[in-house]
Amino acid sequence: MAKALTAVLSLLAVSATSFADASIDAQLELKPFQPESLAQIEAAHKGQAFIAVIWSIDCPPCLKELALLQQLKDQFPPGGLVLIAADSAEYTDSVQSFLNEVELNELDNWMFADSAPERLRYSIDPSWYGELPRAYFYDKAHKRYAHSGSLKKEKLEQWLLATQ
Repeated sequence: MAKALTAVLSLLAVSATSFADASIDAQLELKPFQPESLAQIEAAHKGQAFIAVIWSIDCPPCLKELALLQQLKDQFPPGGLVLIAADSAEYTDSVQSFLNEVELNELDNWMFADSAPERLRYSIDPSWYGELPRAYFYDKAHKRYAHSGSLKKEKLEQWLLATQ
């Protein structure tokens, strides 16, 4: 069922993308997420609060969560939202099209770039077993806490208020 839903969502995203949007797809940078990437993300956000959201194109709750993030994206501080797609390279076009469709293409976007996703999950959090969606909330001192499952609007708004 999830694969069928993924196929339908991918098809809709691709069909909704017009020829003019092809240049946007080309400009969307999906940075390769490797074992050292989380340290790079944390260093780039030193002294700043941010949320790292891990999602997948074949995870229906993830897609709903990204739609919610799109609604709230203007409330985040600059660079306050990092997206990491836990998909393999074969889904690059679908991930790019979806991010363009939900207007999250201007964020700091990453995509798993290792043939062993377990190694990448472990580099993020040794106690994480791969459930999605997954988010990590960082405060300004980079104390972080993990959240498994879909984020709720109230929780995001509460975090946004706390980081101002």
